[in-house]
Amino acid sequence: MPDIAKLKSTLNEMCNRQYGTDEFQDLLTLPWTMERGRYYVVQNAIYTKNRRDCWAYVQAAAPLDVKSLVWQHESDELINDPRCDMDHYTLTVKQGEVIGLTQEDFDNAELPPMAQAAFMAWHLIAIKGPWLASFTSSQMLERRNNPEIITDGGMSYRIGKKFENELGISLKRMISLNVHSTADTEHSDMMDGVYDRHVRTQEDYDTVLRAAKQCMAIDRAYRGGLAYVMQRIEG
Repeated sequence: MPDIAKLKSTLNEMCNRQYGTDEFQDLLTLPWTMERGRYYVVQNAIYTKNRRDCWAYVQAAAPLDVKSLVWQHESDELINDPRCDMDHYTLTVKQGEVIGLTQEDFDNAELPPMAQAAFMAWHLIAIKGPWLASFTSSQMLERRNNPEIITDGGMSYRIGKKFENELGISLKRMISLNVHSTADTEHSDMMDGVYDRHVRTQEDYDTVLRAAKQCMAIDRAYRGGLAYVMQRIEG
């Protein structure tokens, strides 16, 4: 039988390494201005929509027990998260009000080319891959944001601290980032048992690792693409 503990440890190491890559560092070390912060929040809302697409494809192809887990997960995301008493897209839009964004800013937002390519790649894995690959690709992004796995905090926490330290807006006021800095702990953990139940062969093991590597490569491309655009935003 495959060593599931080793598999999970490897996935955790991959997620931690993301933060030291050039693309993540380009984004995380970029000086934050209000306009750059606004751009990030709007793009993050579009990212939230992409996640809903991909998890829906996961649910469609997955076994019944995994469908149930995805249903629970997406209930928070699409219907109502008791942590904030709203769905997560609405939460992101409401967060935007803190920094002067309006509903129209979200409605009229355009996805930059590199982000479009990343979203298409995530969709491709979600639709075309075996269900275990589709699941892993989506679960890795929750895992990569889990503060109990990631040294020094996940992406939501780190971006929230940039708003706090560089723009003087407390993490508590950035409600979507604040909720996700803790919610993805539960979302990541609730999915972890899937590997225990469904990785039964070396082929399964290899499928998970291959999908995880692909997802992390796409994730780097996406973050690097945001950094590329944001570097060019003045003010």
